[in-house]
Amino acid sequence: MENKYDRGGTQKESYLKSEVMNVDCPLCGADNCRKIYVERGSLGIVSCNNCGLIYVNPRLAHPEAIYSGNAEKYFQEARLIFEGKLPHHRDKNYRDDLKLIRRYKPAGNFLDVGTNMGFFLRNAKNWKGWEIYGVEPSVSLSEMARRYFGLNVKTAFLENAGFKADFFDIVTLTDVFEHIADPSVLLAEIKRVIKPDGVLFIKVPNGMFNIFKLRLAKLTGRLKKHDIFDSYEHVVHYSADTLKMMLEKAGFKVIKFKIGKPIQLPVWHNLVGYYYQYPSPWVLDCKRRLARDILYYLSKMEFYLCLKKVGFLAPNIIAVAKKSN
Repeated sequence: MENKYDRGGTQKESYLKSEVMNVDCPLCGADNCRKIYVERGSLGIVSCNNCGLIYVNPRLAHPEAIYSGNAEKYFQEARLIFEGKLPHHRDKNYRDDLKLIRRYKPAGNFLDVGTNMGFFLRNAKNWKGWEIYGVEPSVSLSEMARRYFGLNVKTAFLENAGFKADFFDIVTLTDVFEHIADPSVLLAEIKRVIKPDGVLFIKVPNGMFNIFKLRLAKLTGRLKKHDIFDSYEHVVHYSADTLKMMLEKAGFKVIKFKIGKPIQLPVWHNLVGYYYQYPSPWVLDCKRRLARDILYYLSKMEFYLCLKKVGFLAPNIIAVAKKSN
């Protein structure tokens, strides 16, 4: 029997129309869009008819607030990681990301935006040459990053963190940018605090892959009620093209696109209601793990056949960018 996952956040299974708000396109500002799907009662997935960006409309007014949840529940999710007894299920992905970043900037001031409990940044902390900083608006999550991993993390949004201009050599947004309701504001602040030759690293879920999953679910009659788009927290769903457009609008130039390896989500939450953060044995979820791996390798083939263009099969998009002016 499947157990209900006891999450630390404040997300709900369904939202009323009174709990959501209509918004214009976060990229071009247009209010002309077409509906793709509806999740959790009132959260709409739409595509902008002007620029093609996929985003949530209507959406929650403050989607980041779901992470201001119960600190004790968050702790229980990650207790064995905090105690050093088990790795995080994304550690391999994080190390791959850091290897890529190191090719461009092996040393310097390193800022992680949206640090959460510090799982990504704790990996970066052990790499010589980087002076580590983090910023996380959730009081409970940022405190855990400081307490259990000894990380230098400010409790704030980046725009209010008070960092000096031209201070950082590296700024990372690892599985964070899709959560940002007003990406132009965040990118403007990143442009201010990053050095002229600094590197911006962004990793986001591939919005085109979500469209692929939606179409496949409809074709096979396995359409779920929600969570194809995770629309309660993921408010913008980028393709490589729209991510490039967003960055160029903010004064950045993409110097590399890459497909990251799939995130092998564990299944403990289905079995015991906790431990979502910990890797699970292959035998518990072998079919889905194998399917993720197969799709990843197919996406790599698609990438090279399409002249290094990220397509529908890629689970995520990695972009490395620098200031263009």
